[in-house]
Parts: sequence; C-alpha cells; structure tokens
Amino acid sequence: MKQQVKVKTIVVALALSFGAQSAVWAQDAVKAGTEEKSQSQRVVVTGSNIKRIDAETAAPLQIISKAEIMQSGAMTVKDILELSTSNDKTAISDLSGANSWASGASGVSMRNLGVSATLVLINGRRLPSFGFADGLQNTFVNVDAIPASAVERVEILRDGASAIYGSSAIAGVVNIITRKDFSGVQVSGSKQQSMINRQLNNQSFANVSAGMGNIDKDGYNLFASLDLYKRGSYSDDFVNRRLPEWYLKLNPARDTGKIDSLSTGAYPGNYTGRYPNNYADPKLAGTRISKAMPGCATANLIDGLCRYNYWKDSDAMPGAERAAFYSMGNLKISEDLSAWAELQLADTKSTYNTSIPRSNVTGSSLSWYDSLKGELQYFVDPLLPVGHPNNPYSFPIGLNYRFADYPDMFKNIGGSQQYRAVAGLIGKTAGWEWDTAVGFMGGRAHQRQQLYRDRYEYTNAIVSGAYKFGQQNPRALLDKMFPVMGSDGKSTESWLDFKASRDIMNLTGGPMTLVLGADVRHETFLHKSMDNILQARIVQFSGVSIDGSRNVSAAFAELNAPLTKKLELDFALRADKSGPTDLEIIPKANASYLVSDQFKLRGTLSRGYRAPSLPETGNGGASWFTGGDDPKRCDMANKIYDALMLGDATDRSNALTAFYSGCQTGFPSTVTPNAKLEPERSRIFSLGFVAQATKDTAITLDYWNVSRFNEIAVRGSDYILAHEDTTTGLVVRGALSPQDIEFGQRASQLAGVPLGFKVGPVQGVRDQYSNVTKTKVAGADLSIRSNWNLGEYGRLSTNLESTIQIDTRWFDPDTQKFSENYVGYRYYPRVASNVSANWSKNVWSAGARGYFQSERKLAWGAADTSNTIEACAARKVSAEGCKLGTDFTVDVYGSYSGFKDLRVGFNLFNLMNRQTQVENRAGGPLPLRGTSLKLWGEYKF
Repeated sequence: MKQQVKVKTIVVALALSFGAQSAVWAQDAVKAGTEEKSQSQRVVVTGSNIKRIDAETAAPLQIISKAEIMQSGAMTVKDILELSTSNDKTAISDLSGANSWASGASGVSMRNLGVSATLVLINGRRLPSFGFADGLQNTFVNVDAIPASAVERVEILRDGASAIYGSSAIAGVVNIITRKDFSGVQVSGSKQQSMINRQLNNQSFANVSAGMGNIDKDGYNLFASLDLYKRGSYSDDFVNRRLPEWYLKLNPARDTGKIDSLSTGAYPGNYTGRYPNNYADPKLAGTRISKAMPGCATANLIDGLCRYNYWKDSDAMPGAERAAFYSMGNLKISEDLSAWAELQLADTKSTYNTSIPRSNVTGSSLSWYDSLKGELQYFVDPLLPVGHPNNPYSFPIGLNYRFADYPDMFKNIGGSQQYRAVAGLIGKTAGWEWDTAVGFMGGRAHQRQQLYRDRYEYTNAIVSGAYKFGQQNPRALLDKMFPVMGSDGKSTESWLDFKASRDIMNLTGGPMTLVLGADVRHETFLHKSMDNILQARIVQFSGVSIDGSRNVSAAFAELNAPLTKKLELDFALRADKSGPTDLEIIPKANASYLVSDQFKLRGTLSRGYRAPSLPETGNGGASWFTGGDDPKRCDMANKIYDALMLGDATDRSNALTAFYSGCQTGFPSTVTPNAKLEPERSRIFSLGFVAQATKDTAITLDYWNVSRFNEIAVRGSDYILAHEDTTTGLVVRGALSPQDIEFGQRASQLAGVPLGFKVGPVQGVRDQYSNVTKTKVAGADLSIRSNWNLGEYGRLSTNLESTIQIDTRWFDPDTQKFSENYVGYRYYPRVASNVSANWSKNVWSAGARGYFQSERKLAWGAADTSNTIEACAARKVSAEGCKLGTDFTVDVYGSYSGFKDLRVGFNLFNLMNRQTQVENRAGGPLPLRGTSLKLWGEYKF
C-alpha cells in the first residue's frame, strides 16, 4: 500500500503545505500527510463520492489553501477563484452589471464555457441560484454572497463531473470547503486603496468569527462567521480627467478638453427643428433651427449651443455593500452516528449611478415590447406646443434637453438576499457508511432604477407646461415622469439526499468500494418586471415575466476498483430526471496507473449534461434591447453618412445619426421559453500524469478536451435579419420616419445623386430558445509545486499554475460550421499562469505572486475586420501595435505574528506599477491599473 500512495502522498502534502503560515506548520503538514496515508485514513475529495486515502485522484484537482488565500490578498470569493488559471474570468460580474438582467451579482466560468457549465458547491452540496438568470437564460450561483472568511480551502475539479453531481458540472466543479474546527473569537479587518488616488481600488473588509467545542473531546463543535464588505465608487468624469493621451485619442468622447465629450442634450437645452415651409419670412422658411435656450451658463455655451458634461453623472466603478453569514454545527450522538447543520445568509447591494436622461426629439419613434399584449409599442417625444411657456416660436419646436434637476435620483440598484439551511446525519450501519441531508435554500433579487420615461406622465408634463425647463422642478413631478421601475426575482430549492458506501471485496490493490445514492429536489424560479413595465408604460424598456417549477430526481452509483497496487479504476453512473425532459443517463470512467514510485499516469472519460433552466423552459417570456447592422439599410446608411459629411456642421452632426439608423442600430428582441428543449450534452476526456520530480517537488500535467453539443441558444437578431425574407413574421419594421426622409433629401442634394432608405427601420425581432449550437475547447493544465527546508533560514514554497489553451471554437448555426480557433485572439490568451514564492520563518512570512498572460491579437476574432493588421495599418497603427503584448504583474505580501494574539500584514498589488496594456482600438477597457496597498490585521481572543 505504501508503494501505491507514495507519489500521491507528497503531492497532497505539498498542496496542503504550500504557503504555510510558518516553518513548523509546513513541516507538520508533510509529516501529518505521510502518517495519515500510512494509517489508511480515508476522506471524500471533490469529484468523487468514494472515501479514499489521497486527494490526487485520476481527475485533475487544484486545491487553494487558507494560507494561499491570505497571502494572495483575496478579499472576496470572486478574488479567490481568480487565483485559478482555469477560471477564464468571462463570467458575469457586479462590476459591469449596470445594464445586466442580473445586476449586482458575480459568477464563475471555467474553460470559456460560461456560468451554466461550472458547478459551485459548498461542502459538496449545491448552493442556491441567484434570483435572476444571466442573460435571462442561465441560472448561476452568486459568489459574492459567500463569506470569504468561512473558507478553509477551495477544491477546483478541472474535469467534467455530471455523473457525480448532475446538471451543469461540464467545465468543472468549484467546491468551497468551510472551516469546522475553529475555537475562540477572532476579529479581522483590512483596507485597500490605490497608491495614486484613494478613490481607486477603495475596498474595506471586516470579519468576526467565533467557534467553540471539539468534536473529539467535547462531542460537538460550533462555528460562525460574519463578513462585511464595502467597495467605493467613482464617476466617469473622475476617470476621464486621469486617462492617458493614447486612450483619449482612441476615445475622444472621453476627452474633457474637447467638445466631443460634451452633449447638446443640455440643461437648459437647445432648440432643434425647422421653420415651416410656408413660414411668413421666406428667408427662414424651411431652414433648420439649432440654437441654445436662454439661460445657458457662459462656460457651457460653445458654438452657439449649450453643452453638458454627462460623464460626471455616471459611475465608472459601482459601489457595493455586502454582508454574508455562515455557521455550522456538528454533534456526535454516538460512535456510529453524528448530526450536523449549516446556515448561510447574505445581503448584497451594488449601486450604479447612470447618465441623466435627455429628451429625444429626432422625430424617430422609439420601440419596445408590450409583454402583456404581445405587441410592439411606439413612442415619439413630444415637441413643445405653440403657446408653451418655453416655446418662443409660432409652431411646435423640439428641445434637446437634459433633466438634471436631481442628478442623484438616476441610478440602478441591484440587490439580493440569499439563504441556505441544511441539516443532516452521518452514520454507520451494517457495514455501510451513510450520509443524508435535507435542505431548503433560495434567493431573492431585485433591481430598481429611475432612468426611463413614463409614456403618459412624461408627455403630459411636457405638453401641459407642468415641467418648467431650465428650473429645478418638484421632485414629485420628476418621480412621475421617470418613475421607479425594475424587476424582482426569486429562486427556491428544497431537497432530500442520501448516499451510502461500503467495501464490497478485497482486490490486489486494496478494497473495492461501492457508493449508492439518490436525491430528490423541487425547484422554482420567478422573474417578473414591475407592473409599470409590463403595462408598457415605460418607454423603450421591455418586460420579463418568467415563472417555472419542476421536480428533479436522481439515482447514482460509483465503484472504485484498485485492481492492482499500480492500476486503479473508477466508474460512475447517474440517472437524472429534470421536469419534463427525458431521463438522462450520464457515465464516467477514470483510470490511474502508478508507473513507479515517482510517476503516475491518469485519465478520465465522461459525458456531461446540463438540464434546460427554468427560464429556458418555463412560462412567459422576455425581451431586451439589442442591436446590429440592418442588411436592408446599412449600405444606404453609409452612403448617406458620406454625403452628409460633405455639408455644414449640422449635416456632419446628423451624419452619425443617419449611420446609426441603419448600421449598429438598436431595437427590441423578444424571446420565449421552449418546453420541448433537450438537455445540453458534452463529451469530456483528460489525460495526464503526476510526477515526483524530486523529494520536494511535484509536477502535474493534464490535457483536457470538452465537446459540448445540443447547446441552448437563440438564433440571434443577426441571423433573423439576414433571413428576413425567408422567416416571415420574425422581423417587424416601421414606416420611413420624417428623419429618414429628411436625411435622404439632404444627402441627395450634397452628393448630387438620389439617396434614401427604401424600407423603414427595424422595430423588433422575435426569437425562441432552441438546441442550435455547439462548442469545442481543449487545452492543458500544468502545476509545479515545491517545498524546501532552508534550515536556519526558514522554509520556502514555490508554485507554478498554468493553463495552456489549445483550441476554442464556436459553432455557427447559419453556416453549420465551427468557427476558426479563437485562441490567441483578444479574449483568449494561449497561456495564463500564476507563479508564487512564499518564505516563512518563525513569526515572519513573506512572498510574491506573479500573473502572466501571453500576447494576443488585437482583434476579438477573424470576423473582426476593424482590428486586422491591414485595418490597423490604415489608421497608422503598426503591426506591433496591432496586438496585446505579453503581460506580467507582480504582487508582494508580508505578515508578522510576534504580537500576542495579533497578526498584521500587508499586500502590495502590482509592485512594478505596470500600466494597463495599450489597446489600439476604440472602446477598450479603462486604463486604470496601478499599484494598490492593502493593510490587514486579525486578533484572536
């Protein structure tokens, strides 16, 4: 037995001892690991239900220890998960949730397969879904609601595990293991901010943890932890004044020193329109009106028009406040029976201040979807009628205006409350070790904002003169014109599970172990917009009304067979039934072969699956505002743009409006659930090795390959527009607008040839969820961990974690072909690595961690013709500048525990002050990266 586990033992010991808090702890970990193996103590590790004598199974598993978390400076669970290079960081984040259907939450995505393909567990069981679905489709776990201080370690299975855990375990499994043996009371806190400006990277954290009892001595133990977290915000205007010159050249609208950064939607506004063709003064008849309303401040009056800096009202960084609580209790009833319970609560809120709304007096109709009637709705901003106190003309006139009476009222707040209560029994009966639990969990989410106009109250206030332009009006009036609106979501899950294991026979390599189990669950999901949205009162904001529930049942079996002292096989089989979908049978097989005491081969082969989510199969539907090029208008929009650019300042100002009316235009897209959806399925395999390179160094290398098919998606507006003539009724168009006609006439005059749109603008598309696409990804994970005893100089641990992407391809339902390989393009670095070194001696500990990304093309893919080498050259960007170079940043930390019951430390992020990489394209990420300092301390009573 010792020969079989030797290579495994050192890998596990090194994983646990990496980043140890002291030399003594590190030595004890290695010693304890070896002793535990020799005594054949068995535990359950992520990716299997089998209790085994080591954690280095056939499936690749990364362990992030408590010490490593502390040394990294991670303040939240999201930060912790970003320590894994398997996490592609493309998942939904509360940092960019202002326009998200699931604002105020963060998820996790592995292998570029999205939140729906990554399963998140706590102590081996599921967590509640967030109250909203990402993109109104994918339910996910909000990792912001998990208290980081309660985490003992994180086990990341970098392999499919649907045969073990069921739906969604396709790209991998994140299992958060909580602290259980803490005794006493501990308080801790930290403060982080930029070294350049205290508003940047401003985060505060506090925790109180308490525990009592020892399960072995006292027969019980209790643990509880409360985290409080706050993130400071800052405005876009604050950012704009600190942006480097290269970024401002690419994004002139953010240059506060230029007119491009100011809007003619001002406070007070600008009159816009035309004198009637039969106007009394023939010199003015038919001519355009574009002039400032009286009262504009001199500093804001530029070229005869009033201007407004709209950047000062919106957030570049949203503020966040979170409280998360976790507690666990264990009770030893007898030698063969114990009970346990968990309680988890969380309250999170993210606040996004948004730009102040402005009038839309272009004459174009705004469109959105009436969720109750199933009809498109249209709205045209009213002109100021004749006799209006702010209309100095004898005919109706438009006023380009910003409603800046109370700037702070216009914000989007995403909040949620989450709960999870579980109780269980663990026992031994007739040779079986069994584990059962019952639980109830769920979450509520709510999104509230004031930004969009009420079609009736807004019109009435403008036309009647109740709203006084250029003055501060009563707040109650603004609340009617721009009412509070939003949506509420709720997810619940109740379940009962049971599993039992026993050794059924002895083989040459050890006992053959069988696990049998089953679970039943009831799930519900509700996402509903407020009544004013569903009644189509809110202009250009479509509603959501999704309601679904289902019963889920599963039975599973797993068999571990150490055929010889060198060869070990695992087999798992699961049968899942989710609601109306057919019974799904999911198999998995693992194998490991100990070539020598220093080298082990391993591999896995499995199927994965994801049951359609309740938003995808439930009742109701949703719609959102989307955009793209209109095939029937874009070519003409470009011609009109070119023609108008030949005219005067007003023509040039109208040129972009004309362009956006046919290219990159916006319109509502409606999507309905599909009760006939089949599950998503995948084929997954991995092959790798574990090597004990030296006495103190272990290496793992694993190749992985995931092919996902039957993937659920919508056809998409681009597909529907491209097939408009063959998909009758899916595209809704309006009539040619007065603006369309005017632009065409003026462009014709300037170009000297007839120009004009032949069809009206797109006002909506209709879609439905379908099993229409596929994905293929492949790559390799490399890990090298070492732990050296330096004698009187302490101990040193080093670690390298790398993910090498080899292949990432998306299927195109239109062409029925896979895309080109995206690896090496903007969002898909071929290599992502974390490397660290940690030294400790007595009460001192210090270390460094580096983050590496290989160079990438500037283009997001082959279809990105705006950022090819040729396109870069056309805008005078060199081939070297038409890519993102290799990126490497270094963090350092240090801690001291020589004070009685007190430990203090620091983290210095981005030690070398590496700036954000230059992206020679418009719309790149804000270049705000700099050096930040975090100071922290913890005191134990």
